[in-house]
Amino acid sequence: MYDPVRICEILNEEGVRYIVLGGFASVIHGSTLPTRDIDVLPERSGENLERLARALARMHAMIRTEDEPVPALLDAAFLDRSEFMLNLVGDHGEIDLVFRPAGSLEGFGGWQEHMVEVEIAVGVRINIAALDDIIESKRAAGRPKDQAALPYLESLRDELRS
Repeated sequence: MYDPVRICEILNEEGVRYIVLGGFASVIHGSTLPTRDIDVLPERSGENLERLARALARMHAMIRTEDEPVPALLDAAFLDRSEFMLNLVGDHGEIDLVFRPAGSLEGFGGWQEHMVEVEIAVGVRINIAALDDIIESKRAAGRPKDQAALPYLESLRDELRS
């Protein structure tokens, strides 16, 4: 069910401006740490949120809970009111919309400065967060799973630099 490539294809087809953060971005950088979702930082303009809402509708996205997913009208107005994070699940797996990632970078513009464009499948190009920015964000978040990943990600960064 988890198909991050298809999620990105749909986002791209709808023209959504976004940056992939977190575990899936780390995997693209070379991490072997498992991930079961894709973290997406969308650009917050009204037009982009409209495109994002269309993409989420195509994926039949619903709000993810510990029990059953909850249907909701995920339109641009709802997305605009979302302050920090929105945990969703759809046809192609779990999607976390991260509106305010942990760390010192401010929104889409801050993360955009160091992002890297990559091709994750034939014809599927996406922007991913720089590994240094992912590490800084995980350190700032302070969650146990992030803290556990830090030594590995820092080692990967050092290996890539040498």
